[in-house]
Amino acid sequence: MKNLTTILIFFLFLSNSAFAQVETCNCKTDLDFVVAKMKKMPSYKRQIKGEKLIAFNTMYQSLSKEMTAPIAIENCYQLLLKQLLLVNDAHASLSINSKFLSESILKDKAKLASFKLTALYKNHPKTTRDIAKLKEELSNKSINDLEGIYNYKDNQKIGIYYDTNKKDLIGVVLENNLNNWEIGEISFYATHINTEKYNVYQYHLDTKTPRFVKSLTFENGRIWSYKKVGNTFNFELPKENQTELEFKQLNDNTQYLYFGNFSNSKKKKHLEFFKNTKDKLTAKNIIVDLRSNGGGNKKYSDSFLKLLKNKNIYILTNCFTVSNSEQFTVKLKKIKNAKHLGQTTFGVIAYGINYGRSYNSPSGNFTITPTDMNFNKYLKYESKGVSPEKKLAFDTDWIAQTLAIIASKNI
Repeated sequence: MKNLTTILIFFLFLSNSAFAQVETCNCKTDLDFVVAKMKKMPSYKRQIKGEKLIAFNTMYQSLSKEMTAPIAIENCYQLLLKQLLLVNDAHASLSINSKFLSESILKDKAKLASFKLTALYKNHPKTTRDIAKLKEELSNKSINDLEGIYNYKDNQKIGIYYDTNKKDLIGVVLENNLNNWEIGEISFYATHINTEKYNVYQYHLDTKTPRFVKSLTFENGRIWSYKKVGNTFNFELPKENQTELEFKQLNDNTQYLYFGNFSNSKKKKHLEFFKNTKDKLTAKNIIVDLRSNGGGNKKYSDSFLKLLKNKNIYILTNCFTVSNSEQFTVKLKKIKNAKHLGQTTFGVIAYGINYGRSYNSPSGNFTITPTDMNFNKYLKYESKGVSPEKKLAFDTDWIAQTLAIIASKNI
């Protein structure tokens, strides 16, 4: 990943300006803090042994040598991520606390104009490619190519192209209607980790603060919230206005269950749904739709296993099926007559967060959220996801495709 030049920030605002940014930090102290928290994680204890322990300690020594003097916050963040990524734990996260660009600046033209004179703004990474030529080149890419032009929400058109290694990807702003962005600035770097999976280092649309998301899938012209121009197919996603929990009869032989989450915060809803549904599952075929399920507590998922064990189960997942819903998918697949359809899951499955504790680093610039739950038996799916036996086409409704598979009894 491209490291940024050390940033020196000069305050150009009046004394009542809402903008405040720490120029540098003592990164070595933060590194020691992050490593100490990592060593308490079940994932570290299970994985970092033998050669991996040697690699972990070597990385620590190497990074420490780059931290003998205070360095820029973003540089420090990138170095800390290098250490964190030596443990395969997609649930563990590290974030920057301060906003590079505050809401008060965004709403004030004079403050925003002043901010644009700072080193922080000027040093935002930019592509070295000629924008006009890049735009023309990407506009000619096939709809099935990863490279091309993408919509990012309603605000930007992003050109995505391969880095020099022909594996990693770079997203650059080609068109923009936001005052805090310029044409040619980098929106994200995506590092390829396996198959369709990428770790993404992205700059927040409003604050331009860097953030890091692991194990994102790049498929069907979509990575995260970036969607390829010309690709209007979204059938891997739940229908618009989908309720969190749903039961319905699709035909005489097939019933449908949708689970949007298994969250503890929705305990009452989940208990009521189970109570109201358990005696209705009378069809021989049950579609269990886990698309975009955000995970939660196995108490609300696994209670359905007994109800489904003698059914023909058709499990639907997408790349946003995450955490406990991935574990539930693996459990459902063990049922004799279960078939897994759709798209590979997120790959955040082998570890978890029970108490939800986050910790500020000594400098106050970073927050680490370590994992404290161990589901190491699912490690083979971590950062890879659970793959379906049959992928569904992205250009046709997935329920309709599943019903056709049931009718033909062909997978």
